[in-house]
Amino acid sequence: MGLGGAPNGWDDYEWVDLRALPSARASSRRSPVSGAVLDVREPLAVAPSEPLAVAPGEPLAVALSDWLERNVMWVPGPRTRVLLVDLDNLRADPKRWRARMAAVVTLARQADQVVLAGQRGAVRRGRPHLAEFAAGARAVADGSDVADHVLLDATDALAADAIQVTILSNDGIFASLADRGPLTVLSPGTEALSDRLRHAATRVVDLVALEEEAARDLAPAGTRRR
Repeated sequence: MGLGGAPNGWDDYEWVDLRALPSARASSRRSPVSGAVLDVREPLAVAPSEPLAVAPGEPLAVALSDWLERNVMWVPGPRTRVLLVDLDNLRADPKRWRARMAAVVTLARQADQVVLAGQRGAVRRGRPHLAEFAAGARAVADGSDVADHVLLDATDALAADAIQVTILSNDGIFASLADRGPLTVLSPGTEALSDRLRHAATRVVDLVALEEEAARDLAPAGTRRR
């Protein structure tokens, strides 16, 4: 597992390991496999050890996180739980976006290995909401599928043979992850989900449907629509 300190090709990745969190460093590097530029020069907006505090006015974030605690995304067994988050795929209105960041933190705290990647803007916005995982969020240059390749390269670098992956993305490029083990897709809206990824997945969960259900449950009784 590369934590960014070893002098080898996989030094380009900083996994967020629940047993040994990496520290941020000011440098710019290039992936040896995809050629993606990894930019980690942005200052952290939150200390890596700072816990996520869901504001009292964010009931949707609380409800979504609670659902993910009750409905575990992982397959039982000894496989290493790997969470991959495509931050570029998680765009939404401000309230839903903050709820999605809370969901990312909830899932990351359940995982054994975590890698988050996105374009610079997505990472800059996300870091204040990613608690102890902020330091591991990888900012890449703008470009089609650049963050996707960072996530795939990092998974390829993982030495563990028995893994299971939960991916937050809709992109078909991640279908190949099913070759490594059970693949759960938490889709940011299944209307945009790649057919290739849908068919490869062991399980698909529609994040938009969860948000809508939570919003209905949170609405005053007289205003709920079924």
